[in-house]
Amino acid sequence: MEHQFEKLDNFRDLGGIVTADGRKVASRRLLRSAELTNLTDGDIRLLSDEYHVANVVDLRTEKERETSPDRLIPGAEHIVLDFFPGESAANADCSEEQIEKLKSAEQMHKNMIETYTSFILDEQVRKSLYEFLMLLLRTKEGATLFHCFAGKDRTGISAAVILTVLGVPKEEIVKDYLQTNVLREEINRTIIEYMRNEGQPENVLEALQAGLCVEQRYLETAFAAADREYGSFENYISKGIGLEQGDWEKLRVMYLE
Repeated sequence: MEHQFEKLDNFRDLGGIVTADGRKVASRRLLRSAELTNLTDGDIRLLSDEYHVANVVDLRTEKERETSPDRLIPGAEHIVLDFFPGESAANADCSEEQIEKLKSAEQMHKNMIETYTSFILDEQVRKSLYEFLMLLLRTKEGATLFHCFAGKDRTGISAAVILTVLGVPKEEIVKDYLQTNVLREEINRTIIEYMRNEGQPENVLEALQAGLCVEQRYLETAFAAADREYGSFENYISKGIGLEQGDWEKLRVMYLE
């Protein structure tokens, strides 16, 4: 059973997701969420005492981390795996900078397509994902919690890679990905209303709404780019990210039940 957090958005335990061969992802080993900036003391106790978080993987840019630093979880190692080091927050999921530049939902959709393509083509993204998988191989016990800003794009592609390695079918990966829209529905509505009350024009609100949500076509864009460049998403993980075949089975032994 997942516990109720006070100030942790878009949280879920990937445990229980069923693989193609009928096994399940182990509970309390792989956790995903939005940023940990506003965690309450009670939230921290839950993550530490109930979920036994051993690692926190922060996928955000330097600017995001400086503006909204994570609250630390006692005993957990905090690892930064910035997908876009040295760059602005323009590639971040729905950053203020991104919203300022994109004045329509159509532009936002185009930007998201470009972002998901970059997840496959960008060398630094592939290096970060390789380091992430190596971290999981080293983590014999406890949970790894990974997040970006909203926990939807950088976190989403990371979850897709991990679940693919574990043998989860694409339809189940998409289902988990789209769960973001359910879990963030209330906070997204609050953000939109705040921006409307601040006097933002309707076109900006539409762009913001598009940026706050995920769409299946975004993740499918990454799958398609992997197909073009590597022949399949599995080949992208093997050849692009560099995960050796023996490590696929090691991760399945460690993270499936």
